Amino acid sequence: MRYSVAVLLVCALVACAGCSKDENNGTTARDYYRQAYQFIDAGHPREAIDLLSLAIKKDPNYYEAYYNRGVVFYLLKDYQRAVDDFSKAIAIDPKNSSAYASRGEVHEIMRENEKAYSDYRTAARMGNGGARKYLTSKGMSW
Repeated sequence: MRYSVAVLLVCALVACAGCSKDENNGTTARDYYRQAYQFIDAGHPREAIDLLSLAIKKDPNYYEAYYNRGVVFYLLKDYQRAVDDFSKAIAIDPKNSSAYASRGEVHEIMRENEKAYSDYRTAARMGNGGARKYLTSKGMSW
């Protein structure tokens, strides 16, 4: 059973400490993120990309926006862009196992198995249950 990035889309909205009001229209990065999430939740992920990009533009360190844009790219099978966004999310929050596990799945799809297993192991060592299950199912340790 493969670890599913789509399941991780259900991640909770968390407050963005660096979100600031735009001087022109008052829209924050979190506002754009919430709007994007509504499109994702309604089954329209493609429409969310521009809103997530605006959230990132407002707050370049917004982990959740990068992570969820990576999930959207994954759902749209734009795997390289998904890897890029998961990598950026990892750079922002290297202690969050979800981006490692998600990037691992995309690497596996891209047949980059060594990179996939490395990411799964990192996620598993951080306590990610899905990554642990996946590695165990493959007879691999973390």
